[in-house]
Amino acid sequence: MDSILGVVRRSRLTLVVISALVVSAMGPQLSHLTAAQLGDGTTVFTSPPRLVSFVTTDDTANKKDVTYYVTVNLLPEAEESLETLTVELVEGRFTRLDYHADRIEVFEGTRQTREDNYPIESANYDEDSQTVTVRLSQSVAPGQVITLALKPVRNPSREGVYLFRVSAAPAGENPVAQRVGTGRIHIYRESILDIF
Repeated sequence: MDSILGVVRRSRLTLVVISALVVSAMGPQLSHLTAAQLGDGTTVFTSPPRLVSFVTTDDTANKKDVTYYVTVNLLPEAEESLETLTVELVEGRFTRLDYHADRIEVFEGTRQTREDNYPIESANYDEDSQTVTVRLSQSVAPGQVITLALKPVRNPSREGVYLFRVSAAPAGENPVAQRVGTGRIHIYRESILDIF
């Protein structure tokens, strides 16, 4: 029995080594085959965008007039323009978070280096899934850093850590959303000093 297991292990190791050699030898030839648009018309990012930061202008519980800034880097090697961003609450100690969908903005740069706004085709909030979906009427070319400014009606009423899944989808008839990262904000109780 031990000899059979030894043969199986050696065979697996040999297969792994041969596979690695084939992939490394063919790497230069395969690199141009990495397509952003698949044969069935599905569009994907070759290299998904990355979440740079997710911050709030005020971390006080139940606070109004706050903004959540979601900054995303669309890498030059993405090969596709970005058209849609989604932000979904995935963990938090409350049931609903509402947004002013008509006050959402997307602009080039970060909140400190804000540049031109991107026109928004639609901005929707689904209460059941706790997801904001923003579709741009002018897609973002690879190599850009953009920021999505979300305006919640108010911060959560309970202190704690809140996690948000950020995803992006490219332009195209059949785009596939890809995860960009997870945003995290910590909400704190209102202090006595804030009340007076």
